[in-house]
Amino acid sequence: MYAVADFDSYKDEHSLTADLSDKTNVITSAINDPFFVEPMHNVVIDLDLPAALLPSSTPGHFHLFIDKPMTWPVYATLLEALSAAGLVEHGYVSASLTRQHTAVRLPWIRKGATS
Repeated sequence: MYAVADFDSYKDEHSLTADLSDKTNVITSAINDPFFVEPMHNVVIDLDLPAALLPSSTPGHFHLFIDKPMTWPVYATLLEALSAAGLVEHGYVSASLTRQHTAVRLPWIRKGATS
């Protein structure tokens, strides 16, 4: 990702930096890595509604909660798009589509716990 020192000129390559200094205004989704053949991006989203990211019981995993009511068909479309983008596991989406809702364990509940 890039940090942009001058948002008004963010299209100017010279304004892109990896330094998160006090001169930085924004962070972009663009990845500066010569390893990739084509331009790549990380997810950087401006949410205009309440959201929370809580740690899962699995280290390095998280549960995202977004306070935005939507119909099941719209939500199912979102789940499929997240799976296609590789952001959530296909099996999780498939099981959620079957039961017509998503579910996550509470942060203090471990997989396989019996009580």
